[in-house]
Amino acid sequence: MSDIYITSAFTSVMLIILISIIYYFFKKNRAHKDFYLVVLSCTIFSFLALYLFITSVIDIFNFHMGYFSIAEGNCEIYFFEPSARDGGRYEIWIDDLGLTADIDDFSYLEEETITCKATYLKATETLIDIDGTENKSKLGA
Repeated sequence: MSDIYITSAFTSVMLIILISIIYYFFKKNRAHKDFYLVVLSCTIFSFLALYLFITSVIDIFNFHMGYFSIAEGNCEIYFFEPSARDGGRYEIWIDDLGLTADIDDFSYLEEETITCKATYLKATETLIDIDGTENKSKLGA
């Protein structure tokens, strides 16, 4: 869940920077040789940052209001090792739905296929809670 807060904070700062760059180029540097390239690229990145910011805010609001989605079925749980860029994570696939889970919050999970019921945030597909009922098989065994 902390990843959602970090994403919303980072994208809000990026939006401010990108909008400032666009404003500066429209007001001061219209004659700059790369005017159109800078404005176009900053606009594209602004839309991307806006999308990430909106989905993060939606899920923060849903988390605090208790609006969760629930999925049930066969869960395939995969673990991705920590790397230099990523602190590690779990991916849980329930039919065609892919959910991500923080390694610190769900350290008890193992790579396996189980029947489960998962509670998650819909916009970012972040796992909130998972209840497994029966072990079917270990993955990779």
